[in-house]
Amino acid sequence: MTEQGSAGPTRRRRTTRRDPGDGSIFQRGDGRWVARLKLPDGRLRYLYGANKTAVKARLAEVTRTVDEGLPVPDQRLTLGAYLEHWLAGLQGGGLKPASVAYYASNIRLHVLTSDLSGKSLVRLEASDLRALYAKKLASGLSSTSVHHLHAVLHLALNSAVEDGKVARNVAALIGRGSRPSVARREMTTIADGDQPRRFIAAVQGERLEALFVLAVTTGMRQGELRALRWKDVHLDRETPVLSVVGSLEQATQNIGTPKSGKPRVVRLSELSREALRAHRQRQDTERRQLGPEYRDRGLVFTTLAPGRFGEYASIREMRGALSRALTKAGLPAIRFHDLRHTAASILMGGGAHPKVASEMLGHASVGITLDLYSHVTQDMQQSAVDIMDRAFREDKR
Repeated sequence: MTEQGSAGPTRRRRTTRRDPGDGSIFQRGDGRWVARLKLPDGRLRYLYGANKTAVKARLAEVTRTVDEGLPVPDQRLTLGAYLEHWLAGLQGGGLKPASVAYYASNIRLHVLTSDLSGKSLVRLEASDLRALYAKKLASGLSSTSVHHLHAVLHLALNSAVEDGKVARNVAALIGRGSRPSVARREMTTIADGDQPRRFIAAVQGERLEALFVLAVTTGMRQGELRALRWKDVHLDRETPVLSVVGSLEQATQNIGTPKSGKPRVVRLSELSREALRAHRQRQDTERRQLGPEYRDRGLVFTTLAPGRFGEYASIREMRGALSRALTKAGLPAIRFHDLRHTAASILMGGGAHPKVASEMLGHASVGITLDLYSHVTQDMQQSAVDIMDRAFREDKR
């Protein structure tokens, strides 16, 4: 029986019992779980998850964000959209163009083309990244390349945290044991026995002879050699030196700072001084013969490619000369960068102080030098042991 004047029987609203701490969590008809959160400005935010546990964790995370006065991340923002935004922000941000290109190639080649690109940034989990890495490894990508991809994603997601887009960096949750490892490449040199002398003899007569002499006596990087200018070379001093003030960036053909981020002064051996003097005479002859066709940029090492006389020495020319010299000397095939390793091995193996070798090579710290050339320092340790033995051995003569 109903009360007079009422429109009908009063209906009771069905209530669902919730566990303590559930807040406004319920399951939709399609099976998905939803958490409803009321923001300080009165707006409602709905958080979704595959199961109740996931939604509770998400609700707790967003609640903490609100309590800390931070903006609530937008669930509609996808990982791909954020990475595109992040890459665009790197332009003109002080990074070298080569670094920006490196980040962009990793992101666009391996992430933006994957299913993960369309996933909500705030719902990204460490397991999603592990699955991506496993897929890339299975496709044949090297562990070193996947390691680099992880490093780029870690950097990008750190920025997402700083921008308030997510509360945590899920890449940081992947432990060292689960991360793709860097496959260390065995270092190749021509530093044993008479190999260095055979190489120097073989490059004699090459137009870029002085470039190779510098590479194996100073350990200068390829980009540093190509960017070297005569104004930074001082051959007539009692102690000849050159200043490494820039490095040619292959991607842009612009001269940027050296890899260490700061210039360095390198003392030259007599072998280097004589090679550079002969090279300067040869270059003066070329300049006179070519006349106005020669574009004088003041570079030490240049190309003679038609239409580009006087421009930066080309990598193709350098590789060709290196291949000829190695074949002529009967030495194993090595990369140009291995000439740098050769110089370092000669220095360290000959007893040069690691700090001096580090400064000469342009490493950011002596620790890098010791780590890279640990195979040489093992021999140095044996020499140290021999010194100790001689110091404490009783002279029985």
